[in-house]
Amino acid sequence: MICEMCGKDVTFCKKVTIEGVHLEVCAECSKFGTEARKEAPEPEGPKPIITQRLEVREKRGKPRDIYTSQETIELADDFASRIRDARQKRGMSQKDLAAKINERVTVLSKIETGDMRPDEKLIAKLQKELGITLKEKVSAVVAAKESGPRGALTLADLIKMEK
Repeated sequence: MICEMCGKDVTFCKKVTIEGVHLEVCAECSKFGTEARKEAPEPEGPKPIITQRLEVREKRGKPRDIYTSQETIELADDFASRIRDARQKRGMSQKDLAAKINERVTVLSKIETGDMRPDEKLIAKLQKELGITLKEKVSAVVAAKESGPRGALTLADLIKMEK
């Protein structure tokens, strides 16, 4: 091997940093620098908001197995009426509530009409301010092993489960 500093032909070279430059040098020239450490380059990871969005996208795109019993906590179907009723019981206008939870009146109006579903942060704000629960446990459909041909879930199975 050839020393990158003095040009000598040597059997062994050390990786050394000399004035910010990484070189492979002989033992004599290595005294002019410091031994280069193997530094793993820090990956330029995505920004936190991007990470959150990717996690949500991954969760949304994940297929659900309808044959297993699962309970999930989801936004109630009647969330719009729950919010409207709780706001009216407290004698607040949409403008008052929007100011208290730091949201726009138009956003609150769309939520109360059911045109828009609130995100997790907004659900938490509304639950705290109005003293209501907007999320409830929902159990997934569990398919019986003997249901349908080859164990597949059919409409008849769903009707039987409802009874």
